[in-house]
Amino acid sequence: MKRTVQVGLGVLAVAVAVVASPGPADLEAGSAAQAPRGGTLRIGSLSDVEVDPGIGYTSSPWLVSEATCARLFAYRAEPGATGASLVPEVVRTYAVADHGRTYTFELRRSFRFHTGARVTARTFVDAFNRVAQPRLGSPAMGYLREIVGAVTVMDGRAASIDGIQALGPYRLEIRLTRALPDLPARLSMPFFCPVLAGTPPTRIDNPAGSGPYYVAERIENVRVVLKRNRYYGGDRPGNVDEIVWTIGESLEACQLAVDEDREDFCAEPGVPRTAARALAARYGINRPGGRLFVNPKSGTWFFAFNRMRPAFKGPGQIPLAKAINYAVDRHALAGTFAPLSARRTDQLLPPALARPASIYPLGGADPTAARRWYGRAQLKPTRLVLYTWNFPHTVEQAGILAFDLEQLGIDLEVKYFDPDVVAERSRRPGEPFDLVMIPWGPDYLDGAGFFMPLVDADGPYGRVLDDARLRQGVAAANRLTGEARRRAWADLDVELMRNDPPGVPIAHTQRIFFVSKSLGCFVPHPMVGVEITQLCKKP
Repeated sequence: MKRTVQVGLGVLAVAVAVVASPGPADLEAGSAAQAPRGGTLRIGSLSDVEVDPGIGYTSSPWLVSEATCARLFAYRAEPGATGASLVPEVVRTYAVADHGRTYTFELRRSFRFHTGARVTARTFVDAFNRVAQPRLGSPAMGYLREIVGAVTVMDGRAASIDGIQALGPYRLEIRLTRALPDLPARLSMPFFCPVLAGTPPTRIDNPAGSGPYYVAERIENVRVVLKRNRYYGGDRPGNVDEIVWTIGESLEACQLAVDEDREDFCAEPGVPRTAARALAARYGINRPGGRLFVNPKSGTWFFAFNRMRPAFKGPGQIPLAKAINYAVDRHALAGTFAPLSARRTDQLLPPALARPASIYPLGGADPTAARRWYGRAQLKPTRLVLYTWNFPHTVEQAGILAFDLEQLGIDLEVKYFDPDVVAERSRRPGEPFDLVMIPWGPDYLDGAGFFMPLVDADGPYGRVLDDARLRQGVAAANRLTGEARRRAWADLDVELMRNDPPGVPIAHTQRIFFVSKSLGCFVPHPMVGVEITQLCKKP
């Protein structure tokens, strides 16, 4: 079976919702084509900014890649829109064959690197082969295993991936060991940015730009400068002439620089913890023409139930899981985060992937409902063990949870560790914990990006959430495509939390942007924070 997909916006376009901003937080209303052009976008950063797309794995590096990389597919947010959509960028059309195991992409011919060299199928093949090399240590390796021959490269037994081939200058083929309906979404990650021939499998400071901009200068721990790619052949506007990251400022100094119009905004966390409420009182939040914007990120903090332990194993313990969801005070738990940086929730999926639902109380605990469900549990434990981070706010969260569970007659023993130790211990078979704090977010805006690593025995938290019903629901949603796929993930999230909760979601994280008075356009993006190529300066 083979099907050809014409990937215009009206056909592929899998929309995801963004729920906190009435965007484009209209500093400059209207279409991107009407936005002022020229000037310099100035960004302050506390820490150095990685520019190698094969290595960068936090918000600032991905913002660089958003500006400098033309990917096969990308999530785009438009001015005035309520979400972002998976759209083709370099891909023109594609076909899926062999029961979902072979993708053939026809590429647009208009894209060029800033050197003038053409972006071709070969440049994407080279990119995949580069991030598969073990000496690069790319985070992309976790997303390559289903490509035929990728594991042999990652293990150092081959130099190139058999399953990725350039069938012609503008025809790319990817062969898989199993069907991956989320492959187009995976290909939106910056790791797979095309590279020039001869790009080494080691960290580089001067990646070739295939997007509207390229890295013109990088001085480690000092400055990153992006300039226009005059050969860019895509559709994104690239409003400003250049983008400059100034590195090493404290957050307080950066906020002052924004207030005095010497910077346009600060990289995450955006504003000092103590400043958010005062800025909100002064400027309001998400106002047209305003200066303070708060938008959902793709992360969720939740207490996961260890399905390998008697307290949460089997259908007879579902009432206990529901009892705890009624017992917790989400208002208090969300209050442990920095002001405006989190929004309480009773759902696992972030707002960009979820659908609105009212499942458990968000304003406080419901002890009556909690005791009722606790009484229905087959096993009624009087002691549970929580593993969590040894950070101040997670210590505070543990204290709140301990108090909430005490109302059910459950004593909570809390063990604090460094974040890496929490994850490592969670993967140990037989580790004696009942709950674990998991801060989690997908690397791409698809339900599979959120759920699949959590049900993978080799994933970051091992078999904590391993459950036949959950695996079946994930597998069913993952077989679908298009709008049906998006709805299925959102429905699975609600169904799980209502009928068989795998944990206690407490908060979705949010990005805070305090912007300069000279910034003229602001378009939020649920994955990378802002549509950096659509930002503009006032004339």
